This record gives sequence, C-alpha cells and structure tokens, in this order.
Amino acid sequence: MTDVPTAPGPLAGALQGAARQYWWLPVLRGVLYIAFGIIAVAWPGVTALAILWVIAIFAIVDGLIEIFDAIRYRASGGAALGITFGVLSVAFGIVALVWPGPTVTVFAVIVGIWAILVGLVGVMASVGLRKVPGSGWGWGVTSAVLTVILGVMLLVWPKTSLVALVWVLGIWAWVIGIMLIVIGFQVRRLGKADLTV
Repeated sequence: MTDVPTAPGPLAGALQGAARQYWWLPVLRGVLYIAFGIIAVAWPGVTALAILWVIAIFAIVDGLIEIFDAIRYRASGGAALGITFGVLSVAFGIVALVWPGPTVTVFAVIVGIWAILVGLVGVMASVGLRKVPGSGWGWGVTSAVLTVILGVMLLVWPKTSLVALVWVLGIWAWVIGIMLIVIGFQVRRLGKADLTV
C-alpha cells in the first residue's frame, strides 16, 4: 500500500511559514554582533563611557529585533521568553545611556548583570524550542550559556583593564554573531523543508 502524504499540522505549518518569512532576523542579529565586536576591538583610545554607549545602542536595537522575532514565532510557545529577553536588553540599553560617567568597574558590573539575565532567559527560550525541527535550539543554548559565562567573568573580575574588557566583549560578540548566523540559515532550511509525511 502506498503511503498518502499528509499535510503538516497547524503548529508545524505556522512555524514553517514564519521561518520562511523571517529567517533573516537571526542573521541580521548575528551581523550586528559581529559589527559590534569589530567596533569594540578596533576603536582607538576607547573610553568606558564611549564603549558603554555603543553597547547600549546595540542592546536596544538587538532587543527590539528579538521582541519582533518572538512575536512572529509566537506559535512555538516561546514568545513570552523571547519578549522578556528583548525587554531586558532594551531596559539595559536605556539604563546604560542615562548612567553618568561610569568607571571601568561600574561598566563591568552593569554589563555582567545584563549578560547573566539575558543569558538565563536565552537558555530557557532555546530549550523551549528543542522539539521544533530545524529551530537551531542547540546553538541557542550554547550562545546563551556563553553569555552567562561572560556575565559571571565580568562580575568576578570587575576591575580588569578596559582594554582586556573590550577584547573579551569583542571576542564574545564574534562568537555569538557566528552562532546566530548559523541559526538563521538553519531556520531558512526549516522554511524550505517538506513537512508532509
């Protein structure tokens, strides 16, 4: 007897439709992370205030993209965590922008707390996608764990030199950026996949 192909369920169909339309959002976020890493490392004579402003603007833009991305993928059930991640990033960016003249230590503590919070939310959001084929949840968990590790490092060694701090942030941003780009293209494959059985 020949098997008759069946149409994908409503959830799978909704996820595939969102993946087909918005796979480029993780790629865009990845490019932003890599660009931030390059700016942070290549900026001559950078000050704590200047790099905090760059991080703040980056966090606001990245947070808004994450909120939009989470809303588009709300059918997966992980929208609440994605929106939480985005709101935390936007809130951090606003706080960082209005913080008066931070020292390197204050800068490290602010970024460290932000990294731990968004990293933990990122782990939960990524694990929530583990049953979605092609979601790239493993890459998401890895990048979130690395973000938590970054936050812990900054809180444990807040008095490190600004140069060392910027290099740590830059390398972290490059790694996360590459992972996000990989996730984006995995999601793109999900959008093109044949979900019929």
